[in-house]
Amino acid sequence: MDMKIETSANYISLMKPGAWTKFQARPQEMPSVADRVEISPEARASREAQPPEDRFSQLETLLEGPNKDALMAQVREWRQSHQLEVNWNATVDPDGSIYARSYMEGLVNQLETLRTTVEDYYQEGHQENLRFPNPHNHLVEKYRYSGSPYFRGDLPQAQRDMAFRQEEALLRGGRVALNDPWALAPVGGVPKGEDLEKAAKEYAQSVLDGLIADYKKLHGIQE
Repeated sequence: MDMKIETSANYISLMKPGAWTKFQARPQEMPSVADRVEISPEARASREAQPPEDRFSQLETLLEGPNKDALMAQVREWRQSHQLEVNWNATVDPDGSIYARSYMEGLVNQLETLRTTVEDYYQEGHQENLRFPNPHNHLVEKYRYSGSPYFRGDLPQAQRDMAFRQEEALLRGGRVALNDPWALAPVGGVPKGEDLEKAAKEYAQSVLDGLIADYKKLHGIQE
């Protein structure tokens, strides 16, 4: 590459000979009226005195001292405006133990109610048995021995068998059967297992709903 110094020009070129272009001053272009923006001296002074502040700086300021409350207020306001979906069950019951315990409690409560209903249904027959010197013999005469004056021939065989079983359980201090359609007829009959489970789940969820309501109240969360 040749370097050439022109005495008649006011520049030095590192370009090859023949590639010279003399400097010519370009006339200054004036902005058009459409491109011109007028800023008052007051606005310019205010802008120069207050440099732009990004969100990081704002957060850094808010995290200092009493400004934490202001930051928390902004977070709460943001959350309320965005309404994120929250798994509230996991918030109040992280390991699921409360739900499981409440579910079992819901099942037990239903079964105990059914048991009480069955026992109440046979209580009159049970008390009758106890009035005899040999309660169990009287029980047999009622439901198994057709030649006895106490025989309940007015009942179908299946009902006599169930009554014998239930009253015998009461005599021996055992548990009555819960699949008794006659004893449970006043309360809608023998419930389905699916219905018991559904009711237990609803009970467990109601327990969690109560805890969630308390949690929200404690933390000032409104929805």
